[in-house]
Amino acid sequence: MKTLLFPHRFKRVGWVIFPFILIIDIVIMILIHTEVLQNTTGVIHETLNIVNSSSELFTNIAIIGSIICMLFITCSREEVEDEMISNIRLQALLVALYVNSAILIVTSLIFYSLDFLNIMMYNIFTTPLIFMVVYLWKMWILKRGASDEQ
Repeated sequence: MKTLLFPHRFKRVGWVIFPFILIIDIVIMILIHTEVLQNTTGVIHETLNIVNSSSELFTNIAIIGSIICMLFITCSREEVEDEMISNIRLQALLVALYVNSAILIVTSLIFYSLDFLNIMMYNIFTTPLIFMVVYLWKMWILKRGASDEQ
């Protein structure tokens, strides 16, 4: 059966890009939710001012970069791809779907109006993020178990 996975080298690309995208995500979240720009000086102030003045561009970079990095990390072939790894991928995807659905149900009951829209903005990332965390955790357990047997 043919799978629609990226080649293994894409996983390395995802891990190389991920820290930079994470830094951009954190800076944008700080700028959106606080007034940190007014309390800084020097180089940090200039850098945050540039990011703030180009917020739409950096927001798009952060959103697209985060999703692409998480897809590259989790949807790339392993060095040895077998049925066990395919099963782990499926289980991780189901856990991510269930958790995302639960979050969506709870937030729709608790939040309304613009608060709900803000939560939905972050909810874009919950499925790929939970998928990535569960998949990497299960792969770590599998590899640790294999190394314990040797």
